[in-house]
Amino acid sequence: MSLPYLVFSDKQGKIYQHPYLRMAISSLNLPGLPNKQELIKVPKGSSFLYLPGRIPLGYNLQTENFEFVREFKKKKVFALAAFPIPAYLRLCHPAAVVLSKKVLPLWAYTACGLLGNDLYITATRVDPRVRQSPRFYNFKQINRKVIHFLKKYPDNRLYKHLANCALNYNCLAAKNLFLERWEAPLPVAQMCNADCLGCISYQKAGCIASHKRIAFQPKSKEVVEVMNHHLTVAREAIVSFGQGCEGEPLLEEKLISQSVINVRKKNSRGTININTNASIPKKIKLLCSAGVDSFRVSLNSPSEKFYNLYFNPKNYKFKDVVKSIAIAKRHNKFVAINLFMFPGFSDSDQQINSLKKFIKNNGIDMIQWRNLNIDPVYYLEKMNLKNVRPLGMLFLLEEIKKYFPLLKTGYFNIPREEFKSLKKYQSY
Repeated sequence: MSLPYLVFSDKQGKIYQHPYLRMAISSLNLPGLPNKQELIKVPKGSSFLYLPGRIPLGYNLQTENFEFVREFKKKKVFALAAFPIPAYLRLCHPAAVVLSKKVLPLWAYTACGLLGNDLYITATRVDPRVRQSPRFYNFKQINRKVIHFLKKYPDNRLYKHLANCALNYNCLAAKNLFLERWEAPLPVAQMCNADCLGCISYQKAGCIASHKRIAFQPKSKEVVEVMNHHLTVAREAIVSFGQGCEGEPLLEEKLISQSVINVRKKNSRGTININTNASIPKKIKLLCSAGVDSFRVSLNSPSEKFYNLYFNPKNYKFKDVVKSIAIAKRHNKFVAINLFMFPGFSDSDQQINSLKKFIKNNGIDMIQWRNLNIDPVYYLEKMNLKNVRPLGMLFLLEEIKKYFPLLKTGYFNIPREEFKSLKKYQSY
């Protein structure tokens, strides 16, 4: 396979191919070239973004040098990035020259290029499920279903909130709720005890949050109504607390535990999951006793130093996260790690070794390989990385598979029918 050509965009969003410069990638803000194993045809439904304040950088095969492009056909041009659809993991960032350090919006910026008539991106599929593939979402059908639900449950504020998520924020999980399938969201928490760099619902400064956080505390009756319906009718039914449009669900553990107890009194179907920062161990214990089936714990790194730099935890420590995982495992709960992946950092030798130790020491059941949606330049500045040696994202995936063959990996939360307990991991 030949190296794809450099692509870039004007301010109107028109994409151009350079006549001779080839696609370049970036790792730790240093330019390079993609391996053919890292390139796939862009999945249908992916988006493309031009990067203001950043000009494209390509590779000249003749001179064997990287060259930047300020103008093309007398137009000012910008670096271009792809945003892959769910289930795909970004492997490299686009190469660009930074002219302005204005922080970019919260997207997973992915290198892309053009070969023949096909656009290629540096990504790999990490989950075979089609649970959030755009081709399975018909706007007219979703709009009809939203109208139906709001008429059926006119006093339920949670349905109204999630209708806005589905119709205006393009939340695929909220759309699944109204389509009565797969995993549905249950946001309840207005506050958070962390100040994450890439929080998509609250930002003090830097970039703009992707959407607004839930502005009210639902009543248990409202939560139970949403939970019970979805668990009753949906295929592969999962309901999850801890959404992008809320804070930390552990801060609403009483509401959640009472709602779970009330639902389980009359409905044993489906999976009840909590996406959490796992910051308060005693509340994890309460939720286990209430009947929660699984926990997904978010990490940007298994190393305390880098965890703290990203999460900015308030009134808890990294050791509390580890303790919470241990409590969930003692209660025979399924524990997944929601690992925010950042090419150049996540695949460094130090991070790979830390991840191996974390999996082995904590009995993790699953890793969800998730793209960290953040400006790469901004993230690297905040992480203050030194002496980092990237080994490649594909190497990381293979390494974890080799050392932990029984560990589940993917992108989405899974139903409890697929849980397996009491695994024994291979030593390393």
